[in-house]
Amino acid sequence: MEHPAAIGLGAFVCGLILILYLIIRARTGGKNSLGSGRAPSPDTGIRPRPPASPTAASEGRSPPARWVRAGESVKFGNAQLSGGMFYYGDWLPVADGGTRQYAINPRLPASGAADVEGRTMPYWPSYAEISPAARRAFLDWMAGGRRNPAYGVGLVFLFFYGLEHRLFVEGGDDAPLVVREVERLLAIYGANNSFHGYAVNFLCFARLAQGGRPDLQKLSPERSGGAEMDLPTRLYLGERLAASPTLSAEDALRWVLAMPDTYLRTPAVRCFDEFVELWRLRFAQRFPSGLPVAGKDRISLQYRAASGAFDVEVRGPHEQYVDVSRITKPMPGLQKIVADCTDELDAFSRLVGRRPSARNAMAAATLLPSDLQQSMTSGAIADFRRQIETVTGNQGRGSSTAQIVLEMAGIDVPADGKIPAASADELGRALDLIGVAIEPDRRYGSSVPRADEQVFVFKAPNGGPVDPARTPFRAMRAQVEVAVLAAAADGDASYEELQRTITRIRSAPDLSGVEQARLIAFAVTTFNSPPKQARVMRRLAETTESERQAIADAAVAVIGGNRNVDAGEVKFLERLHKSLGLPKERVYSGLHSAAAQRSDDPVPISEEARAAGVPIPKEAPSQIPPAISARGISIDAARLARTLRDTEAVSALLSDIFAEEVVAPQPPPVEQAALEGLDGPHTELVELLELRGSMTRSEFERHAKEMRLLPDGAIERINDWSFDRFDEPLIEDGEEVVVMPHLRGKIAEMKDKAA
Repeated sequence: MEHPAAIGLGAFVCGLILILYLIIRARTGGKNSLGSGRAPSPDTGIRPRPPASPTAASEGRSPPARWVRAGESVKFGNAQLSGGMFYYGDWLPVADGGTRQYAINPRLPASGAADVEGRTMPYWPSYAEISPAARRAFLDWMAGGRRNPAYGVGLVFLFFYGLEHRLFVEGGDDAPLVVREVERLLAIYGANNSFHGYAVNFLCFARLAQGGRPDLQKLSPERSGGAEMDLPTRLYLGERLAASPTLSAEDALRWVLAMPDTYLRTPAVRCFDEFVELWRLRFAQRFPSGLPVAGKDRISLQYRAASGAFDVEVRGPHEQYVDVSRITKPMPGLQKIVADCTDELDAFSRLVGRRPSARNAMAAATLLPSDLQQSMTSGAIADFRRQIETVTGNQGRGSSTAQIVLEMAGIDVPADGKIPAASADELGRALDLIGVAIEPDRRYGSSVPRADEQVFVFKAPNGGPVDPARTPFRAMRAQVEVAVLAAAADGDASYEELQRTITRIRSAPDLSGVEQARLIAFAVTTFNSPPKQARVMRRLAETTESERQAIADAAVAVIGGNRNVDAGEVKFLERLHKSLGLPKERVYSGLHSAAAQRSDDPVPISEEARAAGVPIPKEAPSQIPPAISARGISIDAARLARTLRDTEAVSALLSDIFAEEVVAPQPPPVEQAALEGLDGPHTELVELLELRGSMTRSEFERHAKEMRLLPDGAIERINDWSFDRFDEPLIEDGEEVVVMPHLRGKIAEMKDKAA
């Protein structure tokens, strides 16, 4: 009463707003939440929904559209639709009003050239709003059986909207037919991500609404790309937690993979079966009693129509289940296990990516985590073990070629027969898995054999690992190599000489059983495929004084065990001792000591140049402990003899090692020809330095004096020669006399060319 003017003005403004609202509502009565946009984009998984604003249709002017059942025919002018399953009329009632979006109105024009691809259609199609050309295309698609994939997906969505209304709003008695129709459409148009997402969601809710449960897919690396956890997983895990408060490894993996923020990298996707098995192992280590899960929120479901015209609450037993999609606390820990398992499979994944055919081979199995190897690749391991047993036999040891064993492991062998070091290591790891050792094995000091060369395999726990740098093992390997060269000094490596080498290995007190087994197998293969001279000499130069003496003794033992020792074998031992920096007198005393162990008869050594006044000490025969059968390796003498005869390169190579030409008057040795410009003593001194690389000043002086050379003068003479050849000195003098490393190889090349 005090402010009548103000109250009147307020009433006027409110009335004006109400009038404007009614006008706007009347003009938008035919539109709805998916009103008039363009056709759904095929590039998005779930189509964005506009703000819902269903408006009242003109209920007073016409009755609602009716449902045309499957098989019923309806005329549209001159056209006739016989498939049914759509709404025929002007509008349809929904919760907050009405919609004309998917009611097929026969009064609206459908003419012109059919817009088959739906180019003129808006993003959210509405039959009342699309162009006559688009209606023409829609009716043609309907009349053609709703199966032609050439038509745009917007037309499919327009039909799909009506099926949603029928099932979730009206709940008609033909629900099974509606579900089958959506399944049929999904099979035809499921390649479209948008339609696939909505159709699958429809089917899940349809089964749930009819008292069933959506189908739970098997574990897969495929990602849904949605912003929410898929419905079947939510329901399944909720039901599992209703039965038990903990989740198993598989259920926990299903949970973490269904979370939208979980990302799988390439190793997990490419090697998913291995990833799942490894997850089980790591999950059991982390959660031996299962993963405890607790949550308060329960599952509440609403079906949101793709048309946007309505939302429907879906009721059922699921409303009592815990909603795992709202529980986030365990996720960081589970995602950490996912990341760790993926990292562990990286090497295996890269091999499978390069060589898919090797997935089930032993070469790939060796790259799996150790605790996964047995559980995941038992088939490959068992098959490989059976194949190796055809070589090892009942005795647990045997020989074959490198190529055959590599092929058993599924490792490719190059056509040229040269095995890469990486392939040799792969084979070693594969044999480790089945408890078998191999020699030669480059991991423990051997060289890589060629494909056609002999290898020896024998049973040993974990593949018989040893420390190749351990002094007794390393020294005995060098002794074996020199023994092979000594055995071939007369041009024939005999079985008896191999046996003496094996006896020496077995008698070594500081070697373990597996070290002895490896060295015996190494001796067998080395007698068949002798080492290169240069490689042996380099190793000898790197040994200690005590190791050099043991190496020399091994060579003397092999040759001294022969009934007859010829001049070539004596010269071999003399030159070996010189290379080792040992006096030549040890050769003769060692040979006589070895002969004394055989018999009391004189030792027949032809062309012996005995140094006067050097006594030959008497040595009692050493007591060699009997071989332990569990550690020993039996040698097939007949097989070895056949192999030695068949390998022509063996005799040729061995005959060249340390060979000196028999000197008739004045022909220079090979070394003199190789180092043209140096006389014999200086050549021998350079050869010794090249083999050793360096020696102490005192050693150098001793060797120079043995060759009747003045040490300083010899260095000056050799360096002058080197300046003429290489424009730089060969020898660096000091506390140690050292050959320049980059010239050492050139000296070796000169000798090889001359040889």
